[in-house]
Amino acid sequence: MRRNLTRLFASFSLGLLILIGLLTSHFATQAYWSAAGHPAETAGNPVQEITGYRSWTKVNPEPQLMPDQTAQLCAAVSPGIGAAAPNPHRNKYLTVYVNELGRKAMLEQKGPAFPEGSVIVKEKLPEKSSQAPELMTVMIKRGKGFNPASGDWEYMVVDGTGTKVLARGKLDNCQACHSAKPGTDYVFRPYLPGEVISKLK
Repeated sequence: MRRNLTRLFASFSLGLLILIGLLTSHFATQAYWSAAGHPAETAGNPVQEITGYRSWTKVNPEPQLMPDQTAQLCAAVSPGIGAAAPNPHRNKYLTVYVNELGRKAMLEQKGPAFPEGSVIVKEKLPEKSSQAPELMTVMIKRGKGFNPASGDWEYMVVDGTGTKVLARGKLDNCQACHSAKPGTDYVFRPYLPGEVISKLK
């Protein structure tokens, strides 16, 4: 009897530790994005700026694995954010969409100048075959003077359902990465298909 109780207690303790670990990971991720920009927001409806994004131009026909070099640039660099903070790009597959305003700059211009109102949505997929994203990062081109240090882009992180904003604004960790690409209007495009790259003018 005592042995059975000991085993039961051990199983319960293990389950409790696993639950605590999962909850800690979840809240650490939430805290990371809240610290990187505005406090996390919750909404019951789709986020307005990306509503219907899957009807926009799909930039890469198949999900692309984020190159290691680019993923490393996206590591957290904001003051006060530890080295163990999650990197939203590492070991993720990307499917990228761009709205009509940004389509020409994305797909036709070698040195693109995205017009105000352009929106780029990057779905982060855990596997190439995944049907639903676990996270989305968004770039929204705002009016001149909104964010001169980063080409007037606003950055946003949205959950996989597209209904919950985790952070948005002039996110330090996003800007520190994208500042390396002023020649392409602060937009990385490693996901462009080869046939598209060859036709850029």
